Amino acid sequence: MTNYCDYFMTTDEDREYHDKEWGHPIMGDDRKMFEYLSLEVMQCGLSWRTIFKRRDIMRECFDNFDIDKVAAYTEADVKRIIATDGMLKTANKVRAIINNAKVSQRLGSLCDYFWSFTNGHVVVYDGHPDGEIPAQNGLSQRVAKDLRLQGMKFIGPVNIYAHLQACGIINDHSKMCPTFQEIINNYPIDYLPKDNEK
Repeated sequence: MTNYCDYFMTTDEDREYHDKEWGHPIMGDDRKMFEYLSLEVMQCGLSWRTIFKRRDIMRECFDNFDIDKVAAYTEADVKRIIATDGMLKTANKVRAIINNAKVSQRLGSLCDYFWSFTNGHVVVYDGHPDGEIPAQNGLSQRVAKDLRLQGMKFIGPVNIYAHLQACGIINDHSKMCPTFQEIINNYPIDYLPKDNEK
């Protein structure tokens, strides 16, 4: 059986990200939640490794993803960011992140917003601990639809599914992974059937 978490075990950096960040529930840290969401925006059409290698550059470009600071950015900041050495030269994604910061301000707590879809519970779907991981599902479709209605951009059910995994709302660690049980032991859990998985 394939261990889904093996994907993160290629390099020391991958292992550290897996062990300390990926899938660990983010609660009460809107800056971090916004960072994770913004990285998913930047990843659209690219590999995660491409984004991960530039994470520190992105943090510098976006004031460590401070929502209020990013929301105040102007077109001059867009030009500054895409001119930064090593930064991805995708102005539309940069503008989307600025736009999404403004939407995040209107939403209030970004953590409260995302966790409201599961009543503050981590979700474990049937089959996922055994490696049956979809690209999207009903939850990510509902969240993406609502975010688009709120005005967010570069948002869809696939990158929102990845976001829900990364921020720990969906526990998609393999059942053979120690982090899987760590999350089960420390957070309220809902065990749910598959939900419109694609």
